[in-house]
Amino acid sequence: MPVLVDFECRRGHITEEICDSEMQEITCPKCRGKAKRIISVGRQFVDDECPPWIRSVLDVVDKDSPKRHVQEFVKNPSRETYKKWMKGEGIRPADYTVHGAPPVFQNRPVVDMTAAHKEVFRKYQERHRLEVR
Repeated sequence: MPVLVDFECRRGHITEEICDSEMQEITCPKCRGKAKRIISVGRQFVDDECPPWIRSVLDVVDKDSPKRHVQEFVKNPSRETYKKWMKGEGIRPADYTVHGAPPVFQNRPVVDMTAAHKEVFRKYQERHRLEVR
């Protein structure tokens, strides 16, 4: 599966490449030396305006309804029009309690990221070290 990976050569050039997840070395495009794969901070999730599940909601919408919020949602299925459709139809999300209170959030287990943080910081220090010869 192709992934976006950072590579660094001996001269310190850092390059981003889309490659196979197993690839550990490439040729540096700047100096033609060997570039090794480095640990880099992952990309942030960008909230999708039209997630795939919204299309499945269209299966239960009365597409022949003359109501404006329904027609708007059918023409442009997005999070915003989905919320308007639910409000217009008097539908609450399933995770609300019977009395209409906000959803109860579940406690998620705490993941210890200390080892990963130390490894990323160590790699950062290696990339930015000064060598005296």
